[in-house]
Amino acid sequence: MLTHLKIQNYALIKALDIDFQTGYTSITGETGAGKSILLGAIGLVMGDRGDSSAILDPSQKCIIEAEFNVDKLTLSQAFEQRELDYASICTVRREWHPNGKTRSFINDTPVTVTDLKWLGSQLLEIHSQHTGLLVTQSEEQLKLLDAFAGTEVLLNQYRTAHQTVQQLESALSEKKTALAQIQQDSDYHQYLLNELQEFNPVQGEEVDLEQEISLLSQSESLSLALTKTEAYLDGGEGSLLDLSNKIKSELKGFVNLTASLADFYDRANNLGIEAKELSRDIQHALQSTELNPARLETINERFSALQLLLRKHGCSDAQGLIDKRATLEASHAGEHHLEEEIEQLTVQLNQAIETRKDLANDLHAARLKRKDALSQQVISHLHQLEMPFAQMDIQLQQENNYQNSGNSRIALLFCANKGQQPMPIEKVASGGEISRLNFCLRTIIADLKQLATLIYDEADTGVSGEVASRLGFLMRQQGKKQQILAITHLPQVAASGNQQLFVFKNNEADISETQIRTLDDEGRIQAIAEMLSGRTPSEAAKLNAKHLLEIQSA
Repeated sequence: MLTHLKIQNYALIKALDIDFQTGYTSITGETGAGKSILLGAIGLVMGDRGDSSAILDPSQKCIIEAEFNVDKLTLSQAFEQRELDYASICTVRREWHPNGKTRSFINDTPVTVTDLKWLGSQLLEIHSQHTGLLVTQSEEQLKLLDAFAGTEVLLNQYRTAHQTVQQLESALSEKKTALAQIQQDSDYHQYLLNELQEFNPVQGEEVDLEQEISLLSQSESLSLALTKTEAYLDGGEGSLLDLSNKIKSELKGFVNLTASLADFYDRANNLGIEAKELSRDIQHALQSTELNPARLETINERFSALQLLLRKHGCSDAQGLIDKRATLEASHAGEHHLEEEIEQLTVQLNQAIETRKDLANDLHAARLKRKDALSQQVISHLHQLEMPFAQMDIQLQQENNYQNSGNSRIALLFCANKGQQPMPIEKVASGGEISRLNFCLRTIIADLKQLATLIYDEADTGVSGEVASRLGFLMRQQGKKQQILAITHLPQVAASGNQQLFVFKNNEADISETQIRTLDDEGRIQAIAEMLSGRTPSEAAKLNAKHLLEIQSA
């Protein structure tokens, strides 16, 4: 339960310390006094989104600190899992600095806003004026039914399965899109691949082809040149070999005279030998140099085809075509790989869909099992709130439309008057009836959750008279099970509290300041009397107030 709240430099609150008791605490005050500020501060320390503009003095930091007695709650293990220090008195603090930075603490350990939200969900719930309207929405109705039916584990399992289906559907869609894109160009890519595979480019062949073309195109001229060259070397009188022999003949008789003459003879001899070898090689070249128009035509055709492919694929050489062929082959293989992946994903998706279907069926069955019990409890509570003919029926139908909450379609049917048939609540319920219905539902669910604290912000909207008295009585009774805090403008509801806090605006200083005080018996009589008759109550009003306090607290 909430035991203490400290607020510093927030909204219209300069500094405030409030102690809370067990049971039911009513919170009263004039409109605009700052009661909503109190709830806002509690919400912020429990993880609600804050704004530095709410700082009263922008030169100072804002601090909101709450103390909770958690001795009766089983939170020690959860604290340990989150590496938080556990104590029976849990202190939660949140700070806003003028520079916009925020800090949060649980038992003086720095924590994230997520940690605050988690702890808040374990300790209390705040139901504002606007939550009553949520009862008319199917999503909220399902949440309330699930809370009553205790389907949290099953619902989480279903949501995991639903998320898996969505992820697999997304992945499958992406793969199919990719495959469709590949298949769209598949025929053309296959044509290109076949063309390159048939041509079978060889690394560096563009150079080799050019050389062979040049050679073949000049074979006739080359043959003539080689023939003449061979004649120069070994063609009889006047040839290089003949001259070498003549030189040797002239020097033969003088080789023993000097070393130089012997060298001249050897060089002339070597010249003859080189001429013979060169002549022989040229003869071999002549034999291989033949006019071959067919080969030239073949080589020219391949070279032309190579040039065409180079231009088509934007490549500079045959290696570029080889790389392009490899890319097309990989793409072709990728198509087959995508098809296999799609097949595998399809199997996984079908399995996930079946799992989701089974869990949705189990979830729907759990809801069906408890819906009538919830209706009966609500009806019982409504009868206590001066609605003796109230009827409520929860209808559930399964649809082939899976949402995050399952595939149950809910309709909350309601009627308040005798002789009427239940209709969708949003069509037939008045504002006061919705307020009472919301109060009943929230109280029942909160009791099941075993929350330490339940806070109502004007849950009595639209009610008055005896209904207000009954509502106050029920809050007091509920306060025996858990701590109840309720902001109210009705004297009957306020008088039912075990404790009453009075919120007022002090205008004596330079700026208006919201303050809160705990009322004693006389203070409660005065406050209730003002709620009954106005700012300056008569003695009769005070007597009525005293009587009301006696009745409501009995």
